Amino acid sequence: MRSAAKSEAGEITSSAGAKAGAINSEAAAKLKTASDASAQATKVRTAIASKISGLESEQAETQATYDKTFFLNFGKKGELKDQIKGLKKEIKEQTKELEKADKTVEKSTKELDKVSEFVAKEKGKADKIVAEAQAAAEKVSAAAEKKATGLTEAAAKKAAGVTKAADGKASGLIKQAETSEKQAAKLRE
Repeated sequence: MRSAAKSEAGEITSSAGAKAGAINSEAAAKLKTASDASAQATKVRTAIASKISGLESEQAETQATYDKTFFLNFGKKGELKDQIKGLKKEIKEQTKELEKADKTVEKSTKELDKVSEFVAKEKGKADKIVAEAQAAAEKVSAAAEKKATGLTEAAAKKAAGVTKAADGKASGLIKQAETSEKQAAKLRE
């Protein structure tokens, strides 16, 4: 009886563990996807910001060269002015890309926060399932233990009653045997 209860309790907790594991696994997969998306968006944003920084440095160097160039050197000044103009245009385009990347990072961060909340809720559900299963398993085990104890006590009482009756009968038979022996001894005399 106790082993059957242990088996049933084991099945309850095993089943709950499997359910909780599936919930946690699904939640972890969603969290990984959201984390990866957020990391990728941040990586893209960082690359664009780095590129803008490089372009701004290049523009500053070109501007410094332009400023140092002799004012009558029209060819070089024109070439440098065109380079500066191109760099400003490229910086402007990259700044627009950076704004898009910032929005993407913000969106992915919000999504990651939502998924993190979802994961916390799912973990709570999984923990609750396991706790309920543990309680049910303990209830089954306690009921089996109570029943086994009751049966053992009833058997002990019955055995005590049988023992008492047997002792009484044996005592009566011993007295009868003693009486019979006394009578036999009298007859022998």
